Amino acid sequence: MAKVNFAGLELKNPVIVASATPSITADKIKRAADAGAGAVVTKSVVFPDPDGKPAGPNPRPRFMLMNNSRGYDPKLTEKGGLFTFFRIGEPYPTPEEMVQMLDILKKPGYTDIPIIVSICGSPHDYESWVNLAKKMENAGADALELNMHCWRPYIAYTNPSIVKAVKDAVKIPVIVKLMAINEDPAIVGPQVELAGADAITGLGTFGFEGTEIDVETGRPVLGSLHSLGLPGLGGSWLRSVSLAYMAKLAPKVSVPLSGVTGVQTWEDAVKYLLIGATTVQVCGAIYARGYKVLSEIAEGIDEYMKRHNYQSLEDFRGLSLQYTEVPEYAPPIKARMDKNKCTSCKRCVDSCLFDAITVRDGSVNIDAEKCDGCGVCWSLCPHKAIEMTKIN
Repeated sequence: MAKVNFAGLELKNPVIVASATPSITADKIKRAADAGAGAVVTKSVVFPDPDGKPAGPNPRPRFMLMNNSRGYDPKLTEKGGLFTFFRIGEPYPTPEEMVQMLDILKKPGYTDIPIIVSICGSPHDYESWVNLAKKMENAGADALELNMHCWRPYIAYTNPSIVKAVKDAVKIPVIVKLMAINEDPAIVGPQVELAGADAITGLGTFGFEGTEIDVETGRPVLGSLHSLGLPGLGGSWLRSVSLAYMAKLAPKVSVPLSGVTGVQTWEDAVKYLLIGATTVQVCGAIYARGYKVLSEIAEGIDEYMKRHNYQSLEDFRGLSLQYTEVPEYAPPIKARMDKNKCTSCKRCVDSCLFDAITVRDGSVNIDAEKCDGCGVCWSLCPHKAIEMTKIN
């Protein structure tokens, strides 16, 4: 396995369960550990509502997966297809409940992986953060992850002063989970590092909402458009946004990074590692495919390293960051067909907007004179029979 040191924690592999319902109880965390997780971030600990109400809305249903216009087809996800994950609210453990969980988790032989406790205090009450941090450290947490999603219902900005207050109060590693998509990671990253962050997670729950409508009833398919607010969005379709965020963050900080959002296959994990992450965090894929996905991702990373003769993650971590310059447009770039791979499925013929692809005598042909080099055919060909090449 690809062992890794993350913020002082020794992990047997770089695959971490993200803070969410899959890590809300001790038995779920044990399931994650048994399934191959390198570490687990618990569901965020919060102080209970003064009126005794459960933290967060608690409707039924609360979750929904979607990967097509009619709903969800698990077969598409099994093939690596992108999906959207709607969440309209999750319960949060109280400090007392988390102390009880840690008491179980820290019993000899129960788990053998680091337990990172996520905490979330009040926006401008630094003492609430410090109290939570100390309580979790004393209860046996191996590290803390600061859930900066504390300006509910919307994340306004990241407050580095919270990081400093917590870091000054505890001795265990402090990881900061960046959540505000509107912020420039090249600016906020160095700010939280200067405040004392031992590591940074990004990018967490996005600060925008979405919904879907049942066309037969006209009603939203999850919750209400008004009384409960619109569901928050997650899922693998947002991976490219988070990857771009992390790619801007990585060159600006020296602390290790943990990539989160859209990790459902080993390929997704490797993408985060290639742009500078040391670990990845998995959430939506567990809802979609179960805890088994953790070992699949970890084993996939190992196989990838063997194929490329990498001895450690450091051999390729950040390798893609060298490709930062936007290439100049240097025509003519044209599509070229590999006849040995083409099956004449005609998908490219139907999608070519420049009438450059035709079928003649059962064979697909590309007219270089008409071809614009746009790349649509290259992108959609299921057999990778089309290449984009420079024509001399």
